[in-house]
Amino acid sequence: MAQLSFKAAGLAMGVTGTLAFAAPALAQQDTEAMQRQLDALRAQVERMEQQLDAQQSTTTADSGQATSETRELAEENRSLIDSIQNSQISGTLQLNASYNDWDQANKDKAGDMNFGKFVLALNGEHGNFLYGFDYRFYDGYQFLKSGWMGYQASENDTVKVGLVQTPFGNMDYGYLGWYGTLPYLSGFNDNQNAGIKWDHSQGAWDTSLAFFKSDQLGDGNEHYGANPVGNAPTDDDGNPTNQGNTAENQLAGRVAYTFGQGTDYTTEINFSAKGGQLYNNYTNDSGDNWQAAVGLNGSYGNWYTLLQATAYEYDAENPDDSGISDDVMQVGAFAFNYFIPAEGQMYSASLAYSMNVDWGDIDNLYFYNDFSYVSPEGDYSPSGDGGNVDDPMLNDLGMKVTAGPYYAWFSVIANKNALGYFGSPTDGDWHTSLQTNFGFNF
Repeated sequence: MAQLSFKAAGLAMGVTGTLAFAAPALAQQDTEAMQRQLDALRAQVERMEQQLDAQQSTTTADSGQATSETRELAEENRSLIDSIQNSQISGTLQLNASYNDWDQANKDKAGDMNFGKFVLALNGEHGNFLYGFDYRFYDGYQFLKSGWMGYQASENDTVKVGLVQTPFGNMDYGYLGWYGTLPYLSGFNDNQNAGIKWDHSQGAWDTSLAFFKSDQLGDGNEHYGANPVGNAPTDDDGNPTNQGNTAENQLAGRVAYTFGQGTDYTTEINFSAKGGQLYNNYTNDSGDNWQAAVGLNGSYGNWYTLLQATAYEYDAENPDDSGISDDVMQVGAFAFNYFIPAEGQMYSASLAYSMNVDWGDIDNLYFYNDFSYVSPEGDYSPSGDGGNVDDPMLNDLGMKVTAGPYYAWFSVIANKNALGYFGSPTDGDWHTSLQTNFGFNF
């Protein structure tokens, strides 16, 4: 009987070891087949334990040691199975097709198709210890979107250290469509900073406090959320070509209360603030910055809505010879620099409807509209030259189609002076981009 038990334990360890070392390939296997393998292995371990219970009443003292060793192997296998089930590898492969009405070459070709992104993510837990990362590959650059180590201090309290999401505004994204809103493009929603964050949830209340040592891991613009660009290049004459600001030693806090929690009709009201040091790598002087927001996050059956008002100010110690106006703040994301008003208010409103369908393999249709508006204090020009344009506006209207792991976003993105983001003109006229983003999740 002992020999049979050891054989079963060896089989369990072999299968579990194979699964553990083949973790990158697990994402490509069928989820149900994987679960069946784990269930079968768990049943094997349970049968081993039942055999051991039966053995205890008949085994001699000489076989006691073998029984103990077999039980240890069974418990080790159970621990490995739990570890596999508590870690999840996921990812996305996405392609992009676009048509921009301001780009003559793009119009002549009836649009372009490009590589969108490849995402590899891991989230898991081991007892009270939590961990997660999200790494992204784009055309010509790559970066760590988020990466953190966490600890579940109590049922209601979690602490995370690393590159974590800033507790500010409507979470997690601040918009309901694909492209985003002007507060997101300015770095006030769905932004990641480097530091430590404490999250507390109790009843209908959610509270978060954070200290961020740096805005990102490095001073460049190859990251996910927009932040001031701290790198400090110069031209051939030694003159600054950037503003060279970086947000350091920031404090952030967010408090939210959810009405109707636990039902299909909920309304969250949230208040948040963030601020701290704004260090200039050219002048070696420190300015400061602050942001505050009030938001509403509603979920009403199949309907969803987001509302947010944000006020902010960057008071920077910029170099005098950069040629960039002090009325703008230079920020960067996705390997691209652009200018937002140094002081102002931003408003965003989003509405979406999700509809489950049974159309062959198509299982969901999702309709959305995101609108956002910026009211600068003083003059603002997206070129950063000290000129003035009308208040920026951006609208993203579209739908998402989901079929199992496959998805496709279809967006009509219209903007007027919208920060010059990714090349759209800022000439006071409305411009439109048609975007299709499709791929699969694993």
